[in-house]
Amino acid sequence: MKTNWYKWSYEYLFSRFYDLTIKWLLIPFGGEAKTRRTIINPVSFNGYETILEMCCGTGGSTVFIAEKTKDNNKIVAIDLSSEQLKRAKRKKYKCQTDFINGDIMRSPFRDNSFDKVFVSHVIHEMPRENRLKTLQEAKRLLKPNGEVIILEVDVPPSILLRLFIALWCFFVVLIELPTFMDMVKFNPIHELEESGFRDVKKHSSGNGMFQTLIGTK
Repeated sequence: MKTNWYKWSYEYLFSRFYDLTIKWLLIPFGGEAKTRRTIINPVSFNGYETILEMCCGTGGSTVFIAEKTKDNNKIVAIDLSSEQLKRAKRKKYKCQTDFINGDIMRSPFRDNSFDKVFVSHVIHEMPRENRLKTLQEAKRLLKPNGEVIILEVDVPPSILLRLFIALWCFFVVLIELPTFMDMVKFNPIHELEESGFRDVKKHSSGNGMFQTLIGTK
């Protein structure tokens, strides 16, 4: 998805009904809270970590990252859409959480600034060039031995669930399907390794509907 279109669409269209849509769509998997906790569950946190979340949107994943991490950790969440961030700021977080309006491929942070970098449910929207730029930016920002965590949808083995992906939002079929299929073609595990991450591990949930990828710098 082109950056200008992405920003416009989330500013003026999707931000208005995004949270409600996600709640409905995650009902078959046990509801939003259960699904998001399950997706984040493979990630281990330590005390006094500084965590970056790229593409935090309305803070849907941010809430549950903050819930699982320690009270003495800090989250910095960045998103291109100011309207998405307005909604994110209204939510409550169990650790210090700061929000920044900006482009994740040209972030304002110094090298080696974060212990963990989350990339939340967005690489399926990107062409390959932008996916690699995002992963390389995550690597730049991570401290040595820091972890990148990719939260994403996946291609489940069940035909019914594959059909569910096609209904996963009307706009996904119209706008995001080409980049989703491109992500599947190149495989995010391989792209993480191509970007210089090691020991990449994949954790599946939701009967293969979701994937959590963890790589080490």
